[in-house]
Amino acid sequence: MKQISKKIKTGIGVGELKFGISKDDAKQILGEPDDCEKYSYSNTEKDLTEIWYYKNLGLNISFDEDEDWRLGSITIESETYLFENSIFIGQDKNEILSKLKNLKIIDVEYEDMSTIENPTHELYSSDTLGINFWFDNNKLSEIQINPLFIDDETIKWPE
Repeated sequence: MKQISKKIKTGIGVGELKFGISKDDAKQILGEPDDCEKYSYSNTEKDLTEIWYYKNLGLNISFDEDEDWRLGSITIESETYLFENSIFIGQDKNEILSKLKNLKIIDVEYEDMSTIENPTHELYSSDTLGINFWFDNNKLSEIQINPLFIDDETIKWPE
C-alpha cells in the first residue's frame, strides 16, 4: 500500500486520490482495501454504492453505480490528514469553527445528528466546498469530502 499525500483538497480529493477515478486506479494508488461493502439507498439494486475501508490509512472511499463506479466520496478518520494546513481530526469544535470563519468559509450549516446511542453527534457542512465536518463530544471525528457540482445534477469532476 502506497503512502499518499495527506492534504485534503476540496472538490479534488486527497493527495493523489482524485474524485472521478476508477476502482482500478484507486487500487493502483491505495492497494487492496481492508474491507468493502455494497448497499443501496433504495429498494432497487440499480443505485448501488460500494465503500472501501482502509483502516491503516484512516480513510474510506466510495463509488456509486449511477456515476459509472467513479470515486465519489472520501471519508477521513485519521488526524494525519490536513484541511487548509490547520484542521485535522481530534480538534475542538469551537477551534475549527473559528478557523473556518477566518478562512472566510461563510456557508457553514449546522445539523443536530444526535441519537440515543450517540447523543453528541453533530454535522457542520459547506455545500460550496463539498465538505462535511462530523463532531462527537465537541471533537472532530470525521471529515467527508465530495466532488463539487456544476448544477443540481452535474458533477464537476477534477481534471
